[in-house]
Amino acid sequence: MIANVVLVIPVYDPDEGRLPALVRRLRNDFAHVVVVDDGSTCGCAAFDSIRSEVNAVLEHPTNRGKGAALKTAFAWVREKLPDAVGVVTVDGDGQHAPEDVLRVADELLRAPDGGLVLGVRSFGRDVPFRSRFGNLWTRVLFRILTGLAVSDTQTGLRGIPVHLLPRLLSIPGDRYEYEIRMLADARHHPSPPREVPIKTIYLDGNSASHYRPLRDTLLTQSALWGCLFSKPVQSSEK
Repeated sequence: MIANVVLVIPVYDPDEGRLPALVRRLRNDFAHVVVVDDGSTCGCAAFDSIRSEVNAVLEHPTNRGKGAALKTAFAWVREKLPDAVGVVTVDGDGQHAPEDVLRVADELLRAPDGGLVLGVRSFGRDVPFRSRFGNLWTRVLFRILTGLAVSDTQTGLRGIPVHLLPRLLSIPGDRYEYEIRMLADARHHPSPPREVPIKTIYLDGNSASHYRPLRDTLLTQSALWGCLFSKPVQSSEK
């Protein structure tokens, strides 16, 4: 069991079967599991069924966005688990294979003082068009603007060393644009992101995703252009 890496699962309106299945497949591998309910309007049965199996279900009264959910979890980890060396973020829709989650955690533990660890997918023609298009366009623009070659800018499977949490809590953004800002900030880190190839899984044509291709792609690209002209994030921690 991995005792010093915290599994973080941000969710909004989860499937009543997939979220509990994910938690039960990983609870014996991670000593600490934190779920963030980002103002869900349904899926109460899913949360009720896992409350006794996780460390905490953190709740937002209304939907604030994935970035806000991640920051809520990061702040909780810093306050409640000071001995943790890092966190692994996982989407709650069942599209990350448990063995890949463990591989990202293992890579994080290999260099806990390093940079981000990214679980990166391949994007062949079997991937839904909206996901293929969004990732390709954002990946190209990301490299042009930041100089970082990241294979999968939209991956939700990430290993984050705990020493980065203070600066990540200072990054603006509450929705999907927060994740691209997190990656853009990595150009200021001493260690570049490390990539771990993972399976590409899309269930039911990715119907469980709350990502809106037009709005959220424009939002992330706007955030990325803004990062180009912004100063490096300064942590609020002294």
